[in-house]
Amino acid sequence: MLTPEIQVEILKLHFAGKLSYRQIAKQLGVNRKTVAAVVERRRVLLSASDREPHRSILAPHYGRIDKLLEEAPCRSAVNILQHLRGKGYRGGITILRDHLRELRPETPKEAFFELDFHPGEAAQVDWGEFGDVFGNGTKVHAFVMVLCYSRLLYLEFTLRETLPALLRCYERALRFFGGRCREQWHDNMPTVVAERLGRLKRFTQGFLAYVGWHGFEAILCNKAAPNEKGRVEDGVKLVRNQFWTGRKFADLDDLNEQARDWRDQFANRREHEVTKKVPELVFEQEKSSLVPLRPEPYDTDEIESAKVDSFHKVAFDHNRYSVPWTLVGKTVTVRADDTQVTICYGKPKVACHERCYLKGQKIEDPRHAEGLKEVKPGAQRAWQVRAVESFGPNSRRYLELLGAGTRSLRAEVRELMCLATVYGTEALEQTIGELLGQGFVGSARLERLLRLRDAAPKAPEPLSFQDEQLHFVPPKPQLSAYDALLLDARHDDEAEPDDEPQPAGKSEPDDEPEPQPPHDPQEPQP
Repeated sequence: MLTPEIQVEILKLHFAGKLSYRQIAKQLGVNRKTVAAVVERRRVLLSASDREPHRSILAPHYGRIDKLLEEAPCRSAVNILQHLRGKGYRGGITILRDHLRELRPETPKEAFFELDFHPGEAAQVDWGEFGDVFGNGTKVHAFVMVLCYSRLLYLEFTLRETLPALLRCYERALRFFGGRCREQWHDNMPTVVAERLGRLKRFTQGFLAYVGWHGFEAILCNKAAPNEKGRVEDGVKLVRNQFWTGRKFADLDDLNEQARDWRDQFANRREHEVTKKVPELVFEQEKSSLVPLRPEPYDTDEIESAKVDSFHKVAFDHNRYSVPWTLVGKTVTVRADDTQVTICYGKPKVACHERCYLKGQKIEDPRHAEGLKEVKPGAQRAWQVRAVESFGPNSRRYLELLGAGTRSLRAEVRELMCLATVYGTEALEQTIGELLGQGFVGSARLERLLRLRDAAPKAPEPLSFQDEQLHFVPPKPQLSAYDALLLDARHDDEAEPDDEPQPAGKSEPDDEPEPQPPHDPQEPQP
């Protein structure tokens, strides 16, 4: 460590004597690097003292910023930046935000009540979006439900956030827990709430029907208040941070299989960060407090009516599904679940396809076009008549009667082909016989008979009682007991004497009424 006197001598020889570092080191017997360090340190101090203070690029606009804040104290940094751009400010928004942070007082942090729930009291539900995982333009969504008391978590991934998809996940979640809570807390998702104005809210009709089916109370959290459903928010973060990162999935089934394994092996068996308890163990205490579910599941299928176009296809969920070509122009019912799309004409099923979640796709079954080539240009149309005649004698008799009437033969034959596709030729032949037996013809009456026949009521199964004491079989009545009662009553009447004497000339009235003279039909009765 050099003394102050030696340091002063080094600086004097360098700045006044203009000696080099080597000369000073040789003259004073000091290391050359030490001389250089003393000189450089002095040079830095001199340059720092001579430098002018830095002036911010925002400084010329301080007065204008103060004026803007006086007019509207809640102005955002972006709003103020837009005003300053017109006045020549070319800086960024970062230094503007730093300056506003100095001007405005620090916003006090909001205090919250700590939510506490009893076993089986409430569960929280939310969605999480995870983007286009499979590269086909379809986003993947995570449905998460968390029991508020035990923190037990249910997880499922879907390709839709529609109401049917929500209800299907809901139903599987309740079956997973083995019961339901008395309250279900939700975010303001559009499939749940149709309209909201302050505290007034209106649920969607589909979700309200589901609430009525299970009987729980649906609660909506306030807008922009994630703290009210913090348990499910933490659940979505847990899925995103500890399950999703670094995984690869072949398809949606593979994704859900990995999610189930992670949920059962890790998520519900971990030590919870807040409660320091294992959710799976706490759920064993909460399970008995859940409300039992109805034995029959809720119908969560998507049901729509669609008209078969000229290419014998129906539109559903941005795709087109094929049906038998004989149904062109008919209105059919489309029923879809997670994996299948079923198309019915009335009650009979006419087509079934694997569901496609892409858009603009054509899903076809080659069997639905069988026989279509024969009716295109160059083929004879009489083949339809021959096909109907092959159904049986009733069909041939039906065609003969049509030829004597005024109905369109082409339309009637087309309807018969359609009904044969839906109900089968055997049922059609039998029903035609019933219709002819009633003295009618016409495809409208024929279709009505087929629908009624298909919807014939079935006798309900007999009730079965688990308690054996409820199985009561009444004894068969003994008619001899009634005969004995009648004989005893007659014997008592014969043996009992008269209490009062009868007047002379009068006899005891007989049981049978006295004969009346014949009545003249022309004479009015009294």
